[in-house]
Amino acid sequence: MRARPDAGAVVHTHSTYATVLAIARKPIPACHYMIAAFGGSDIRCAGYARYGTKELSELAIAALEGRNGCLLANHGMIAVGSDLDKAMWLAVELETLARQYYLSLALDTRVILTDEQIAETAKGFASYGLRTEKPAVRIAKAAPRRAARRRTGK
Repeated sequence: MRARPDAGAVVHTHSTYATVLAIARKPIPACHYMIAAFGGSDIRCAGYARYGTKELSELAIAALEGRNGCLLANHGMIAVGSDLDKAMWLAVELETLARQYYLSLALDTRVILTDEQIAETAKGFASYGLRTEKPAVRIAKAAPRRAARRRTGK
């Protein structure tokens, strides 16, 4: 976290699909536009080092350069966010992308999005799609609107 002042939280998991790809040392390419949520056009796979070592930390920091998540070879994955809610959301999204990519590998063809398409998506996230508020805040803000619609029938 010292290397990433923007990171208020780090989530590390051994989730199934991310770990399978990490064992195979396969980065996740832009198989889905949500890759853009991680700050680039792929999710890198860091090299292998034993857990708890400075070497693993250094490999992870390098794989995270310009990114908010990475795979850790033969280990699992990490996601970083401005707070714990964001880091958890990214960890779940990374596992979802890993599962989608893993399953697509069984097909004869798959289409990888271009860097330009991912950049366009990232730009679109600024005004649409990604919610950065905590779930409880969204629910609290939405409740008065729902109540008003019930009263007015709209």
